[in-house]
Amino acid sequence: MNSHLTIGERWRVISLRLDQGFGFRDIARRMHCTYQTVRNILQLFHETNDVVELEGRGVGNSYPQETATQLSNRFYRRTGRFVTPQTIRNYRRRWGFRAVHTRIQPLLTQRHAAQRLAFCQQYIYDDWRRVIFADEKIFEVDATGIVYWIPYGRPRPTTFRSQVQYQVAVFGAVWYNNKSNLVFIQGRTNTSTFVEYLEDGLHSHRRLIRNYYFIHDRPTWAHTVTAH
Repeated sequence: MNSHLTIGERWRVISLRLDQGFGFRDIARRMHCTYQTVRNILQLFHETNDVVELEGRGVGNSYPQETATQLSNRFYRRTGRFVTPQTIRNYRRRWGFRAVHTRIQPLLTQRHAAQRLAFCQQYIYDDWRRVIFADEKIFEVDATGIVYWIPYGRPRPTTFRSQVQYQVAVFGAVWYNNKSNLVFIQGRTNTSTFVEYLEDGLHSHRRLIRNYYFIHDRPTWAHTVTAH
């Protein structure tokens, strides 16, 4: 980034491009800078919603998340010029951005990752076509309310969280060519309720899964002959 332009001049570059529609070379002549400087400033703004290069950019979620109204207010404070929120929304779509919520992903420690890799390496050559995997799963409702504007075709940003406010728990199982019924969990799980989950989830498949191996979480492997 060419440093001879002040922050105010960099915002002037953004205004000339987005509000007045000048081309890159016209902006360069007006601002007495190079074509590449204009390109760099616009690219930085496109990626970070700012004209100042931040240390560590590229780590985490770098997509803009301010609303059109917030951007309009911030632009007015910086330049003294008013741009309507609708104009900002139009430019976002014209530049190929869409609004999304983040994808929630649980935090994994290095120990968790190492254990998963070791399991895969140990059983990589086993026949998995007659193995049933079952587990409970808590689905978390996105309560952050944060919307990111990302280019079309890009994956959604990821938010790592360890606490949630809203959730629903379900039980289910999958195997090579089928899946169980989905069972919604109410309250705590114990031995009796787990048997009920199995009955509700696998009852309609019971005749089709004889001589299968069944595993749930990390217990010892069990053969379905015993379960029957």
